[in-house]
Amino acid sequence: MDELIAQFAIEARELVQQASEDLLSLEADPQKRKRLESAFRAIHTLKGSVGLFDFGPMLKILHQAEDLLSQARAGKIVVDATLIDPLLAVIEWVDSSIEGISETGRLSEAQEKQAPRLLRLVNGEMTERDAGETALAPTAIPDWALSLQQQVPLADAAATVIAIRYEPHPECFFNGDDPLATISRLSDLRHLALSLREPLPAPQDYDPFRCNLLIEAVSGGSLAEAEGVFRLIPDQVKLFTLPGGPLEQTSAQPDVSADRPTDRQSTTMRVDSARIDKLVEIAGELITAKNGLVPLADEARSHGNGQLARRILANHHEIERLVASLYSAVTQARMIPLEHTFRRFPRLVRETSARLGKALDLIIEGESVEADREIIENLFEPLLHLIRNGLDHGIEPEADRLQQSKPARGRLLLRARQRGDQIEIEVADDGRGMDPQRVRATAIDRGLISKGQASALSDRDILQFVFAPGFSTTSSVSDLSGRGVGLDAVQSSLKGLGGTLELQSTVGMGTSFVLKLPVSFSMTQLMVVQVGDERYGIPISDVIETQKLPASAVQSVRAGKAFVLRNRTIPLLHLGELLQMQSSSAHSSDFKVLIVQAGGDQIGVAVDSIAERAETLTRPLAGLLQGVPGIAGTTLLGDGKVLLVLNMEELVQ
Repeated sequence: MDELIAQFAIEARELVQQASEDLLSLEADPQKRKRLESAFRAIHTLKGSVGLFDFGPMLKILHQAEDLLSQARAGKIVVDATLIDPLLAVIEWVDSSIEGISETGRLSEAQEKQAPRLLRLVNGEMTERDAGETALAPTAIPDWALSLQQQVPLADAAATVIAIRYEPHPECFFNGDDPLATISRLSDLRHLALSLREPLPAPQDYDPFRCNLLIEAVSGGSLAEAEGVFRLIPDQVKLFTLPGGPLEQTSAQPDVSADRPTDRQSTTMRVDSARIDKLVEIAGELITAKNGLVPLADEARSHGNGQLARRILANHHEIERLVASLYSAVTQARMIPLEHTFRRFPRLVRETSARLGKALDLIIEGESVEADREIIENLFEPLLHLIRNGLDHGIEPEADRLQQSKPARGRLLLRARQRGDQIEIEVADDGRGMDPQRVRATAIDRGLISKGQASALSDRDILQFVFAPGFSTTSSVSDLSGRGVGLDAVQSSLKGLGGTLELQSTVGMGTSFVLKLPVSFSMTQLMVVQVGDERYGIPISDVIETQKLPASAVQSVRAGKAFVLRNRTIPLLHLGELLQMQSSSAHSSDFKVLIVQAGGDQIGVAVDSIAERAETLTRPLAGLLQGVPGIAGTTLLGDGKVLLVLNMEELVQ
């Protein structure tokens, strides 16, 4: 039973999300027949799943919701807010019930208490169409139906017949469908024609498990009967009542191909994420074991066995190639689109904007961009804070916007794009923007900075104080914001994911937050350096070059040290001093220096020695070490020792 409940919870969340998206799309454009059909299928399937369990009144509520959508499909009620609002309320209630059901296997008492209100809501009176208005205006007979009409015997010309165009999905056999058995269930079948939907492929490309049929038929039965035969696959069939009787409502989409499940959907397999995580863990251990072969080869060479050392290194290179391929494949398996997080916001924005009395449009772009599952799943909370910040602080009320010659409806943008091995997510609004003078005054009042220091900072630098813990310029506290909790939590969350947060704001124009995150926790080329008795890893991408300097080349400049490299003065820091530990490099006769990039400057960092290079799997810090400045993550070396990976930009600042 626990396994069934877990499966129900997974499928129910997907169906709830699908129904929510369809209903919100219908609210924007009630004429989208495909969305109406899709919402009906989602509610119908959800009701069927609920029927397998004893979840109290949930089945009855979903049955009423399905009935409302069925009436809308038949044209008996208008698709407007009077229909959408109660259905969204039902969806939200089911969504909030899933977590409790997955934990206890039953509907919670609190959720059951809300059920009578929801039942009354979906049973409320809907706007009926005028008696003289037909459900659908008469339309021209499609070409495919006209060709079938010619197949009807003249003796039956006065009778009402149903034209059927059935295109089974290519993967229908794997869904347990038998197209010929389905079409044979139609009564009074007067014409049947089978043809190929696509040209016959070459013999070597023929796949007997893919259906390539196009089935056309004419039935003397009723439209309701035909709808019943195809009730589970309405997206694969077109039905049309041919002249001779009244024109009836078709039950399927005008465009089958646009709404047909894609091959990608039918060939995917749902796998427990813990299994993928285990594969990543094994790949990481293989990387560690592979790195251990290099010191083994060095040991063999030191004992005079050069031939053995060469064989070990040859095997190391081959294993390195295979491990890289394995890790790349496992990483791809963990990648999911941002849609999994983005799709949760339209309903939230709709509800929040209605509560605030602000009219706005949410624009989502780039939801197909993919990143590691762990990153995607942990993005919801930071994005939620930023979107709420835009709704509450950013977007002005309609009257204020009109007074400033702005469009009455606000605009909230959620956009993602991939840049190399990073993804950038922008959350922007066209609201009032942040006033640097107000932020400066608040920072001074809170004692975060003195007046002299505040006056010396640019407006861009002053705005960074909004990320300080407890900082808020809002005097009132609401259930959305004003408690000083939010932007600092966003920044901390992103640091835990190996990302950064940038802010740009213009008074009267709006505010933009840009989140930059890695696509995945991937293998990193590290330079292993030694300071005292400890070793640390520095990403090679952070190192511009290495230099060996004599002590005479280092000069004292004010309170620090510097040296000249190719007519450019480079500040010199000691890694041991940055890490607050003993280091011999500060007193040596020469210096081993790494030239690193920090912001727009080049800085030299002296180390005791450069040990080796290693390709490792770096993971962000967790637990007590999470958020420690200057530490990017940890990894394992070939000898099994834990190596701290440094963030040089944070260390030198």
